[in-house]
Amino acid sequence: MNFSLLDYKKYFLSFFFGGLLSLSLPPYNFTIISFLVFPCFLYLLFSNQNKYAKSIFFIGFSFGYGYFLSNIYWITYSLNFDTNLDILKPLALILIPSILAVFYGLTCAIIKKFISNKIYFVVIFSVALSLADFLRGFLFTGFPWNLFVYTWSWSIETIQVLGLIGTYSFNFLSIFVFSLPFIIFFNFSYKKLILTTLILLSILLTNFYYGSSILKHDSLKNISNFKVVVLQPDQNIDDLRNLENQENYVNRLIEVSNPKIYKNQETLFVWPEGVFHDAEILKQYSDLFEKNFASNHKIILGSTRYEQIEFYNSLLLLNNKAEVISSYNKIKLVPFGEFVPFHSFFEKMNLKKITFGYGSFSEGENRYPIRIRNDIKFLPLICYEIIFSGLLDKEKKYYNFILNISEDGWFGRSIGTTQHFVHSQYRAIEQGKHVIRSSNQGISASIKPNGVIDKKTNFISSSSLVVDIYEKNSKTLFSIYENKIFHLLILLTSILLIFFRKINE
Repeated sequence: MNFSLLDYKKYFLSFFFGGLLSLSLPPYNFTIISFLVFPCFLYLLFSNQNKYAKSIFFIGFSFGYGYFLSNIYWITYSLNFDTNLDILKPLALILIPSILAVFYGLTCAIIKKFISNKIYFVVIFSVALSLADFLRGFLFTGFPWNLFVYTWSWSIETIQVLGLIGTYSFNFLSIFVFSLPFIIFFNFSYKKLILTTLILLSILLTNFYYGSSILKHDSLKNISNFKVVVLQPDQNIDDLRNLENQENYVNRLIEVSNPKIYKNQETLFVWPEGVFHDAEILKQYSDLFEKNFASNHKIILGSTRYEQIEFYNSLLLLNNKAEVISSYNKIKLVPFGEFVPFHSFFEKMNLKKITFGYGSFSEGENRYPIRIRNDIKFLPLICYEIIFSGLLDKEKKYYNFILNISEDGWFGRSIGTTQHFVHSQYRAIEQGKHVIRSSNQGISASIKPNGVIDKKTNFISSSSLVVDIYEKNSKTLFSIYENKIFHLLILLTSILLIFFRKINE
């Protein structure tokens, strides 16, 4: 069967639309592009509605592949630290975007029979695509990275609605708003243009006004007699992989912490992920810690922790003698980063996880808040656990703030570090909780419960932040019901679609 290049131009065009849409995401945030790309993509589907479902699938797949390839290409940067991992680079560039793109391809194929130039198609498309994004956040360990809704991160007023409905629901509404101009393409008239523009402006301005009102009337109170010192050491990751440098790294962390100036203040020092390769060697640092830290100081850091034949990526809470008071074992592990899927198969290829060693980390069992003092608890999160909207507080126990330690040095100075940081801001608003984030390289920050960035570090220097912890007077609606809100919104929208279609028939 012979095909000319022209037979495939729709796929190239779809790929181009997906790649262009990446510019709407952080750190670029050209949101206006979304209002152009989505209508054009819908028109491309409409123009090919008489094609086979396979063709529609590949239009959606091409769109998804262009989108994900252009905004998660930085995954390959993490493979530059070990020559044994060079074979994984094609896997990262081809397979990972392809798997994610399948969700969009299937979405387009499933809604093929509903393709039309009517408003109900825009709604169906929005429902289906937002469901696809929701599913990719849960299936195959889940990877809810770069939902379209993150384009709004530049406007703190616009994203206040997250506390009400959450990220997935706002993602659905955003897709609808971005796609609405599609109906202007048909039987164009200035009346239709003006009406559509007014609808869009009314939705956007109403949401902006709601967010402005929340920020204006939001009452935040800081926890008294308690300070947090957040570190960003900016240590070269190659040095961290050398065990001989570990003592130098610990001394540098203490130097940047400068604990002696807080000797009369109850203080929590937050160090990043992966400080120690084995928690057992903490005993060697007992004298060093006691010499520098006061009895009213506590330290949080990341370490590998061994339990018989299993080992964990853990967050540890220490006292000033380097003794472990509490610990948390990471639940959500990064595929190939912290564990190797289908281990027996990949072991034959001599493939290993990106982080230290060949063996896979074990999953922790629960995520309970950790107590610092009687009236202060925090919810522990390690690295990309912060990206899972609606899955942070499974145990529904009370806590004062969220604490996230990370190591973004694997991705260099790429856009991935900014994307990772933005998730922290969204989780703060959803949960209505202050977020403390410490990363060795990348962006460390203090984010208030309303998403306002209190303080943050820059990309390229070693620094520390001295911050207070703020609390809201009341819980957010999303923190109570979480993704049930998204399920209800999709259900009600689907019922309305069925109802109005029957009326039209």
